[in-house]
Amino acid sequence: MFAAAAAEFSARGFDGVSVDDIAAAAKVNKAMIYYHFADKLALYRAVVAEMFTTLGGAVTDIVASDKTPVVKINSFIETIVRLADVRPWFPTLMLREIAEGAPHLDLETLSLIRTVFGGFAAILSEGEAAGVFRKVHPVLAYTSIVGPLIMNAARERVAARPGRAHLPMFLSISHDDLIAHGQHSAQLMLAAD
Repeated sequence: MFAAAAAEFSARGFDGVSVDDIAAAAKVNKAMIYYHFADKLALYRAVVAEMFTTLGGAVTDIVASDKTPVVKINSFIETIVRLADVRPWFPTLMLREIAEGAPHLDLETLSLIRTVFGGFAAILSEGEAAGVFRKVHPVLAYTSIVGPLIMNAARERVAARPGRAHLPMFLSISHDDLIAHGQHSAQLMLAAD
């Protein structure tokens, strides 16, 4: 039920999906959804919260490791891509939500993002203190690093539609190549002068 809801929200947005749609996709009775969640909004927030809780835990582990800041940033990038591989619905769901101004996320759900961003900012601070990263605004660095990863997931969704795979922008890119490119770009952007 949870995975079906996530996929439906990702494909059609919060407003484009009904509880009936989710129940049909999950092959469950609508009452089963209401048994577990108060309403569609609670289910939606649970989907987003699950991803940010998982990502936040992974980022916390990266920050706490004894690795260098460069390795930590590389691990951060790989973690985002690999988690999106397991949850392919997440990048496009978040793009939709961000584009709409996050109207469906309450402060509690949004606060889960703080763990991810806080960990990212801690890696930047550590790298700056070690003299391997230049001083950069963490919000700008975050959007510069995470943005392309999320956009690529949306690009992949567009490419997956019939008849589009031959178009240059929609050619297949391995996620290993995506990770390597993201890591290289981050190193160039963050490198101390």
